[in-house]
Amino acid sequence: MKRILMIALAVLAMSTAAQARKVTGKVISGKEKISGVIVTDGRNFTQTRSNGKFAFEIADDAEFVYIVTPAGYAGDWSSGVPAFYQRAEGKDSFVFDLVKTDDSGDYSIIAVSDPQTKTKKHFSQFSAEPMADLCEAAGGLEGAVAGIILGDICWDSLELLEDYKKEIVRTGVPFYPVVGNHDHELEAKGDLQTTAEYRKMMGPENYAFCLGKDVVIVLDNIIYDTQKKYKEGYAPHVLAFVEGLEELLPEDADLYIAQHGTTYRWFEKERWVVSTTELLDIVKDRKVSFISGHTHISNNMIYGENVVEHNVAAICAAWWDTYYCTDGTPCGYKVFTCKDGQLEWYYKPVGKEKDYQVEFFMPGEPPLHPECIVANVWDWDPAWKVEWFEDGRPMGVLEPVFDLSPNYIKDINAAFQGKKIPGYKQPRLNWHYFAAAPSKDAKTVKIVVTSRFGQKWECSVDMAEYAGVKAEPMAADLPENAVQMLKDDGIF
Repeated sequence: MKRILMIALAVLAMSTAAQARKVTGKVISGKEKISGVIVTDGRNFTQTRSNGKFAFEIADDAEFVYIVTPAGYAGDWSSGVPAFYQRAEGKDSFVFDLVKTDDSGDYSIIAVSDPQTKTKKHFSQFSAEPMADLCEAAGGLEGAVAGIILGDICWDSLELLEDYKKEIVRTGVPFYPVVGNHDHELEAKGDLQTTAEYRKMMGPENYAFCLGKDVVIVLDNIIYDTQKKYKEGYAPHVLAFVEGLEELLPEDADLYIAQHGTTYRWFEKERWVVSTTELLDIVKDRKVSFISGHTHISNNMIYGENVVEHNVAAICAAWWDTYYCTDGTPCGYKVFTCKDGQLEWYYKPVGKEKDYQVEFFMPGEPPLHPECIVANVWDWDPAWKVEWFEDGRPMGVLEPVFDLSPNYIKDINAAFQGKKIPGYKQPRLNWHYFAAAPSKDAKTVKIVVTSRFGQKWECSVDMAEYAGVKAEPMAADLPENAVQMLKDDGIF
């Protein structure tokens, strides 16, 4: 039996060797030769030597040879996708000539979720105010600036990927794509086959680039079958890519993992996606920030002392029908800025100033808490504080509650004008609401919201203006222990 096993292993080794081929190349920036750059075909890895050159064996069926772009550089992004990759077929030598960017060590990331354009009309909506807002934001950031499109760049209309590429160049900064479930070919079958067209236009699905001392890892976490049938999670080849990459990264590098789907789905029976444990085990010694889209809502979720997920609300809101997303977050995007080693972030609503972070609702307005003054704090996490005061007396810190957004309800009702609203566009419960319940004799109520970075927002309410306001709370299909479930899972 042992001899049979040894023969089988030897045959496998010869087969693997026969399917590999040696390639060479170099990474430069003009006349500068760049050493220590990670080079890969997605399965095999090497690094450039002191002269900027590399040589390694790639799989014979490798589609790309590509690099982990070092900090202070970027591939030319005039095509709409940074040129960090080259097609491998028919080539044995590769030259990556990079553009120098900011090498101060400071950086910013603009994270945009779900443009999800299905039609030319959708695309014209994206090209108008959202793009103008993105361009203005990108122009005002310091240090090295990179954008990430967090998947569902189109809505099953893959021809619009070319329109997106031409449009995103307007920002003046490199924007890196993430593949979403709607960026797959509907008629193809299989996880890799359904992204074949995407790869032709956008490059590899799994790759990385450096900013400052840190690394952004872009992953395909949609395990696709066909015709919109898929699971969220990490396929074996994705985990193998992360494991191979992780071994070559500097020990002090913090990681951003940019992906389309979330890692944790609080609204599903199976809350952790496929192979979450395996992925977290690979990066267990790192500080990790997941950045995701897909849900069209905003949540920050804590997975451990050094692991957080930022689920970014959609720039298309409710699929281009509304300004607000289904959870009441304004359409927008998220900006992460690392200056002098200190990371901060904020959610930027389209058409609003960046300090527009809270909306307050008066008695009679909140569907589930009509007797309360409610704050919608869409970028909340446990380091924020929401306090309330009655007639000048401190009443304590408010805990999250589930509610719906009156603003979204108005938005979506106006869009459909009495017609039936599809299920996926119905108002959606979320926990980033905070409800202050005044006593019957209260004269004034004040809510004070303090962000993790020290900014403050407050709302004072003269209760005399709401005397006699009565409303029955809307029924909601939500377990009584929903907030406790999230606490038990360690999400906040």
